[in-house]
Amino acid sequence: MSNSKYPKQDDKTSNVNRIREIVQNTERNLMEAEIGKEFTDGIQREIINEQNERRKQSIEELKEEIKEEIGKGKKGKA
Repeated sequence: MSNSKYPKQDDKTSNVNRIREIVQNTERNLMEAEIGKEFTDGIQREIINEQNERRKQSIEELKEEIKEEIGKGKKGKA
């Protein structure tokens, strides 16, 4: 049960930091998969390619989300 009468403050900085960590982890997973792909063939290689395409798309979306969060923070300070 919450004792607060006020809504929780939206901390844009922690949101941005959390998203940046996710981006870094996803980029690391992408690189590791690319390295591992050298040791695979056929279907497994295609699966890795598809996963990496999704990872690349996620990274771009997360970077856009970071920009939006930063923009929201600037609007709140003005």
